[in-house]
Parts: sequence; C-alpha cells; structure tokens
Amino acid sequence: MSQPTYPCHERSVDENCVPYERKALYLLLTVPMIVMYVAIAVFLWTVDIAVFGIYCALFVLVAVFQSYVCVYWQCPHVGKFAPCVGGFCIPSSQIARLFKNVKRSEKTYNIVLTLAFISFLGIILFPLYFICRLSFVYMLIYVGIVAVYTVCFLLFICPACGTRHVCPGGQVALQLRGRIRRQDA
Repeated sequence: MSQPTYPCHERSVDENCVPYERKALYLLLTVPMIVMYVAIAVFLWTVDIAVFGIYCALFVLVAVFQSYVCVYWQCPHVGKFAPCVGGFCIPSSQIARLFKNVKRSEKTYNIVLTLAFISFLGIILFPLYFICRLSFVYMLIYVGIVAVYTVCFLLFICPACGTRHVCPGGQVALQLRGRIRRQDA
C-alpha cells in the first residue's frame, strides 16, 4: 500500500496547509457533532437552566483558550477555516486574530492549553450523567458517537493539518497512522 502524500511537510507548523484541503470531509464529520451539541444543550435546558449555562460556558472557554493556543503555535489557519476537533476552531480561528499582538509565554501557554483541554473534556463528560439519567442506552449511543468521531478525526483530519506536529491530537494522529502503516507493511 502506498503512503498518502499531503501538501504539508515535516515542519513544526506548515503554512502550505492553507487552505485546509479536507474541508468537506471535516464538515461531514463535524456538523453532526455540532448538531449533537445543540440537541444536548436543548435537553440540558429542560433539565435545569444552570446545567445548560455550565454546558454553554464550556464552549466559550474552549473557544477562547484554543484561540490563544492557535496564536502560540502560529497556526496558519488563524482567521481562516480551521480544522479543529469538535468544531471549536471555527470561532477560535476568528477570536485568535484578537490575540495576535498579545505577549506569548510558554508558562501561559501551558496553563491555557491545560484549561482548554479540561474545558473540552467537560463538554464531552459533563452531559454524561444527565444523558444516563434519561436513558442508559442514550448514554451508550453518545459515547459511541464520540468514540467514532474521535477515531475518524485522528485518522482523516489531523494528518493534513498545519499544526499536526505541535498539536497533541495531531501527534497522536501521526503515531496512530504510523502504527497502522507498519501493520500493513
């Protein structure tokens, strides 16, 4: 099996990856996730307005924190279509333009990256309890959808991203694809 080629090469950040070449595939995978987020938000609204507020606040936190991360990485997608997991970079890419002239430091980056990851996990994990209370089967379906989305994202979206060598998800994706190739050889 021949190794696929991408316009992006082995650099820490590759500006040749703009515009993102797999936009249609990204949208095909991500739009259903966004629809699921909206459905969960509507459901959480019926559970409790405070629960709904917490869930929505997590999205804002991810978007803002991810914006700083994008600027720190000098992501070539800032201000453009960005292929970030879960659809969060769609607003983050635009917000990041506000951070372009902000002084960046590794210490701040590490804190912000950790907060972005915790907020992202919150989006995935926070509704589990409420979905499980509604139906254990719905919870299993939700976990299955998230798992399939994650694997598909790592296999098909991350390898063509300009920040795949600095992004933790991109690094996992490259390792995963390398293992798959070695098994095929």
